[in-house]
Amino acid sequence: MSRFTAFAIHLGISLLIFFVLAYLVVFEWYPDIFFANDGGWRGVRIIVAVDLVLGPLLTLVVFKAGKPGLRTDLTLIGLVQMVCLCAGTWVVYSERPLAVVYTEGRFTTMSADDYRAEEGVSVPDLRHFPGNGPKWVAVQMPENETEHYDLFAENFKSGRSMNTLTDYYVPFSTATPGFVDAAERTAEITISPEWTERLTNWLAENGGELEDYAFYVFSTRYVFGYLVYRRASLERIGLITNLDV
Repeated sequence: MSRFTAFAIHLGISLLIFFVLAYLVVFEWYPDIFFANDGGWRGVRIIVAVDLVLGPLLTLVVFKAGKPGLRTDLTLIGLVQMVCLCAGTWVVYSERPLAVVYTEGRFTTMSADDYRAEEGVSVPDLRHFPGNGPKWVAVQMPENETEHYDLFAENFKSGRSMNTLTDYYVPFSTATPGFVDAAERTAEITISPEWTERLTNWLAENGGELEDYAFYVFSTRYVFGYLVYRRASLERIGLITNLDV
């Protein structure tokens, strides 16, 4: 067997593993808008570097038919590749968004690490919320004004993010009281020439006027942007970000 044949075999096996992991990343862990905007694409690049580059290239370099210790070398290459691949996959999995939290007119994606970063906050069990992951939830503050104020003040003093008030999570719905009124004012968005250009380009592609849409701040670890809802139907129809993705 030549080194190129060995390389091709190793690459073929690595491709099979890659397709399985790529499916999980694209469709299970970072579906829809989250693949491009919350680390999914970066995760795929990590897997490609480890699975399709590191292992097969090492095989190409060290393989020589009849070489003493070749079996040991190939075993070590396989072990190194597997360890690195498992570590990279674990990072991609652990950083996946668990929830999209709506509060005070803003949507923020939350990973397990985001919850752990807050003192006294545990990673919530969101399995009872509808839909596949990540779960879309809203923070429903107490209706009583005094309780509402006390909770807000306590949170402010502790420095805890409102997004981590997991005891107040409810399934997100556009019927959430005040949702339409909480939309970002387009006059504030278009203060920036960059965002004016982005909105103009988006309208050229989607039609209508700015007044036809409601814009809500949307933020992830890597991207800041606006989720766009059609005011008439409250249907989510797009995402405008500060990156050309």
